[in-house]
Amino acid sequence: MISGPLRRALELRDKGCAFPGCDRPPRWCHGHHIVSWADGGPTTLDNSVMLCGYHHRLIHRGHWTVRIAVDGMPEFIPPAYVDLERRPRRNTYHHRE
Repeated sequence: MISGPLRRALELRDKGCAFPGCDRPPRWCHGHHIVSWADGGPTTLDNSVMLCGYHHRLIHRGHWTVRIAVDGMPEFIPPAYVDLERRPRRNTYHHRE
């Protein structure tokens, strides 16, 4: 579980579900460990992403993957049946100006 200051940092960075195209606000989201805590993944901002329940389950099914890009923002790699080139995607909904 991700809570306290780390949860707030996730809310500030992701501003809601980070999955591409999702508009769910932070209060509807969970903190997800990119590398599972059970597999030794740290509970840090660089290993966490905010996901709504639906997208959290989708990521756990293993078809999509998530990583933190060089600029510190989460990006999602689709399965080949969505994009043969598996180009990374980002959620721009929460970061519109």
